Amino acid sequence: MRKKTRRTIFLLFVTSLLIVAISAACTTLFNQLGISHALDRTPDSEQVSNNSPEESKTSEPTPTPDEKEENQTEPSVSEEGKKGGQNNQNSGNPSNNPAGKPAPNSGASQPKEEPPSKELIEKYTQELVNYRGLPYFNDEYSDRYVLYKIKKPDYPFEKVITYVNIGLDKGFYKHVNVISNITDLTVLVNKFHKLPDNFKPPLVQLDPSLCVEGRGPQYMHPDAAQAFIKMHEDAKLLGLNITAYGTYRSIETQNAIWNRAVNSGRTIEDVDSLNARGGHSEHHTGLAIDVIKNNYSVENTPEFKWYRENAHKYGFIIRYPKDKESITGYRYEPWHLRYVGDIAEDVYSSGLTYEEYYITVLEPQSKN
Repeated sequence: MRKKTRRTIFLLFVTSLLIVAISAACTTLFNQLGISHALDRTPDSEQVSNNSPEESKTSEPTPTPDEKEENQTEPSVSEEGKKGGQNNQNSGNPSNNPAGKPAPNSGASQPKEEPPSKELIEKYTQELVNYRGLPYFNDEYSDRYVLYKIKKPDYPFEKVITYVNIGLDKGFYKHVNVISNITDLTVLVNKFHKLPDNFKPPLVQLDPSLCVEGRGPQYMHPDAAQAFIKMHEDAKLLGLNITAYGTYRSIETQNAIWNRAVNSGRTIEDVDSLNARGGHSEHHTGLAIDVIKNNYSVENTPEFKWYRENAHKYGFIIRYPKDKESITGYRYEPWHLRYVGDIAEDVYSSGLTYEEYYITVLEPQSKN
């Protein structure tokens, strides 16, 4: 009996040693194959994303023109506007926006472009000499002219020079200049030219009879207001009613509008195509006016058909023409008129955007 007991104990001991040895061997093998703790890992297809539904969107809905801007035209600064101004001090730098969203095309590194050949640079440098006589030629931009011509070989040099002078070779909100001629009726305010943060224009309030009902008080620069009143009265004699939908807007209010639009989930690129950043809006000057309604149904009104052909006679131009977004930086806005005074007829006749006209005509004149 004792022999059987000792034999059983011995067999159990040997079996235990074998189990330990086999277990150790299996562990070593699993580690070598890289499958240790395989059951402890969640398959990639079942891992939970850290992105919220809003962050995982691949496309954003395009707002209708009705959603473009809230025209808060009161000269006083709202508390929300103050917050917006504090959060967007450098409107030329999208990375400083309070929404914390990256600027378009940021993130993944872009493939580097091949540097242009010396032969091509020499060719266009020699051709450029023939255009130095243009009144808007800028010697300081010679290298930029050549590089942009290489990018846009189909563009004639006149267009290349004009577009570089506008700043289009660098992109919108790049190399922003603070405007110095802030009192000029012809002042150019856009994505390359920003008004000082403390800018306040002279303003007069429009009579409520000239304004769209329910839009609140409307204010304009005195010269622009006088011209608008004249246009309104002449149109009224023809049975037309051209009214003010949105006029002056402070820089603080514009900051709030832009910030709110970005925080709504839209991309910065989309917001920028409809909304100016603080300091970059013509509405700050009191020289701009949105008439009747700020959506495309305005084109179906007899008022639009009339002012499209006659606004320039009163000193106004349609500031953001159709199919010119690549130059102005904004989508077509048939409702947005800009007062430029006596030059309006010339701008209208030229068929140019105001950017092009300013660069090729007004700027050279100011230097003489």
